[in-house]
Amino acid sequence: MPSKRRGEPDLDEQIAIYQREYRDLDPRVEKVVNALSRLDRRMSVAYGRQLAALNLNHGEWEVLKELVMTGRPYQLWPGTLANRLGLTPAAVTHRVDRLLAAGLVTRERDEENRVRVIVGLTDAGRQKWLEAMRMASDFEEALLQDLDGKERDLLGDLLVRLLRRVEDAQPDSGGRLRDLDGGS
Repeated sequence: MPSKRRGEPDLDEQIAIYQREYRDLDPRVEKVVNALSRLDRRMSVAYGRQLAALNLNHGEWEVLKELVMTGRPYQLWPGTLANRLGLTPAAVTHRVDRLLAAGLVTRERDEENRVRVIVGLTDAGRQKWLEAMRMASDFEEALLQDLDGKERDLLGDLLVRLLRRVEDAQPDSGGRLRDLDGGS
């Protein structure tokens, strides 16, 4: 019997269907991969709703995050932002324009090289980032509430191990995939 969630079968049902159609399937692998996929989808929706409540989209959040990650004075050149985000400079310009209009970033001439501009985080931008972090932390704590400290450590270690394998096998997987988007 299908689950009541939008016709999507529960995980065990899905794996049983896959096994019926593809007998060589390892159900343990499928359980892990499909659970991660479903969790990622649901987490993305939750984070998207939180950002929308703050009048941000995911792309704008990524710009704020990169500026915070640099540390004080929270400034980066647009080209550096584009490289870190795996985007074209034009895509970064659009994101920065929206954040600039909202008063969350500045865009000024670089004093050391007047030809270049530098993007900086405003106090309002840092406060918006902190508010998003608080909301995300509350959600994440609720997500992991059924796991004790040792289970959280183990889950984290296992997921990092999987992540490292993917990153080693696909070093460009953090940004644009040139082989998939037609870029060179």
